[in-house]
Amino acid sequence: MLPDWQQTLESLGGRIEDGVVADFGDPSAELAAADRGETVLADLSQRAFLTLTGSEVLSYLQGQLTNDVYPAEHGTPVLAAHLTPKGRVIAGLLVLPFEAGFAVDFPGDLAEPLTKRLTMFILRADVQLTDAADQWVRLGVSGETAAAAAAAAIGAERLTPEGTTRGSHGTAIPLPGPGPAYLLVVPPEAGRDAWTAATAEARPVGRDAWELARIRAGVPDLGAATSETFIPQEANLEPLGGISYTKGCYTGQEVVARTKHLGRLKRQLYRLRADGPLSPGQAVHAEGEEQSRGRIVRSAPLPGGGSEALAVLHIETVEAGTALHAEGGAALEVLDLPYAQPALAE
Repeated sequence: MLPDWQQTLESLGGRIEDGVVADFGDPSAELAAADRGETVLADLSQRAFLTLTGSEVLSYLQGQLTNDVYPAEHGTPVLAAHLTPKGRVIAGLLVLPFEAGFAVDFPGDLAEPLTKRLTMFILRADVQLTDAADQWVRLGVSGETAAAAAAAAIGAERLTPEGTTRGSHGTAIPLPGPGPAYLLVVPPEAGRDAWTAATAEARPVGRDAWELARIRAGVPDLGAATSETFIPQEANLEPLGGISYTKGCYTGQEVVARTKHLGRLKRQLYRLRADGPLSPGQAVHAEGEEQSRGRIVRSAPLPGGGSEALAVLHIETVEAGTALHAEGGAALEVLDLPYAQPALAE
């Protein structure tokens, strides 16, 4: 986190722990606001943010990611994943048009290995990749009035439907998932004004409340705790629009295409509630079984105790109604997601 921006957040009431905003003085009330679906505003400095410039950026990314990235050329952000040759998701990321080129946003705990990997594949292509996390203030806003908050923050009269909007003070990018949510990218000198403008429509919250809002949207954040564990369909990237089955070749494509054409999927993403704490990477077990039946992907505490999470689980186990518990003992309840599961699942 930029030192000046950290000082600004602290002056606005933010409590910072290890470079992340933990809360703004009342974590229970912040979680309750996210739980009710109110519009919330969070700092996203902990996330990785790379900018890419050059004449071959899109063709380069097209060969690396699960989705067709060319819509980004026309202002549409693109959800995608970078895979191993065996089709396992190394990281989920968002490709967006930005400044004179493009940018990618992804979990910060993969910043170093994924940046190194993406750089390795540039070879002789006309692509310049820059770690820009310390060059821009990045905020997240989610909830019913998120569009108004985002427009005010970046100095725009209104937002472009489903596309990137550039205002006088910054850029607003719609985030994946149902319900309005935006990534805001503004220069550091405009950070305080953007934050203040957004708070007319949104409540400032810490990381846990933001995570709860994104869990309610059913959007996994595929970071280090689950890297190289799932294929993209298992993490519900298909219903979230993160996979193209008609684009050209990319690393891991054969596994993704075979899964689609065979029409069989053993695991899917589910939303869970627990009577205790959960954490990404934690194993999920079925009653009476030692072997893991899934893994937690994203988690957040609930205002009244317990927690909520997204997890990739064996479909057969869930459909059988088998009692589930997290590694360590927390009992789990399967909840509905805000969108339909992939049609190829059986």
